[in-house]
Parts: sequence; structure tokens; C-alpha cells
Amino acid sequence: MNRLITFVLLMLATTAMAQIDIESIPDWYNNPPTSARKIYAAGTATGPTVDVAEKKATMDAKIQLARQVGHVKYLSKDGESITTEVVKAELRDVRVERKKVISTGNSHTVFVLVSMKKKNMKRES
Repeated sequence: MNRLITFVLLMLATTAMAQIDIESIPDWYNNPPTSARKIYAAGTATGPTVDVAEKKATMDAKIQLARQVGHVKYLSKDGESITTEVVKAELRDVRVERKKVISTGNSHTVFVLVSMKKKNMKRES
């Protein structure tokens, strides 16, 4: 029982969103740029430190990028409401273009914009 409580508290601590003003969200997060040469994706995460939040936000942005360039498959078991999303993609030379940090007390929310050159894109099947 103690393990379950500890796990739940840990999950709440790592997934809690900081209370941020909607005007604080960068425009490039909701409207990533477009380019003939690059693909863009944005991600966000909240963590107890800026470093943790930045790593999680960068991973979120890379997942969004993978969804754009890769193959997405949804798996579910009969009779279950749980669906698993499987994304297969090869990401090369992904760069962080922009970053914004919003700190509220002991919680830090990071927004990240990443890009990858289209010439590095390899569609998976």
C-alpha cells in the first residue's frame, strides 16, 4: 500500500502543470513556423527543476515531430478501453530552435520548439 501511495504522489508531483497565464504561452508553441526546408514541432512539460522540465519538453517535442514524419499505429486489446500509440520514425539532427521557461514557486514549465531538416527525413513503414 505504501508503494502505491508513493507512486501516486510521485506521479502527481511530476505531472502537475504550473499555473501559468495563457498570455505567457509563446505563439510559436500553438503555431509552429512552416518552412520548405524544415519540419517544426513544439513540446511542453513541467518539472521540479528547469533541467527536468526542459528534458521532458524536448522529448515531448520530439514525439510530436516523430508523429509528423513517421508511421503511427494504434493498438488496443478487445474489450479494453486502453489504446497504445506506436510511432515509428527516424529522427536525425533535431535542433532546439526556441525555448521559454515559466517558473511558479517550485514548479517550472518549459516550452520547446524543435526542428529537423526535411532532407534528413526518412519515412518508416
